[in-house]
Amino acid sequence: ATKFWILSNPEFLAEGTAMKDLDKPDRVLIGGQAEEAIGVLVDIYAHWVPRERILTTNLWSSELSKLVANAMLAQRVSSINSIARLCERTGADVGEVSRAIGTDTRIGPKFLNASIGFGGSCFQKDIL
Repeated sequence: ATKFWILSNPEFLAEGTAMKDLDKPDRVLIGGQAEEAIGVLVDIYAHWVPRERILTTNLWSSELSKLVANAMLAQRVSSINSIARLCERTGADVGEVSRAIGTDTRIGPKFLNASIGFGGSCFQKDIL
């Protein structure tokens, strides 16, 4: 009899940099129950991704990690948009505030550009 295993391998590709993200991912996440199946997929990725960047979890942790990552990024965009409104009312410059808080190593500079909201193909569906 043929064995089948279900694995979760969510992608973390950003719009506009998908090919670069696929070639040099900051992490690969593989979730499942069958260690043998997980090992096979780890070995495939290990041809171009350093093993320390390949994370393995159970199936549900993998799926939830993808949704939580997108929810946190959407929250970050939403927060900087709220800060932008505060800047407009107080005379502060949101670009200067973003740069100042982005240099804090605990925060970092990504997703600190104020805009009309968050969008893209993932944030909307993953936070509902």
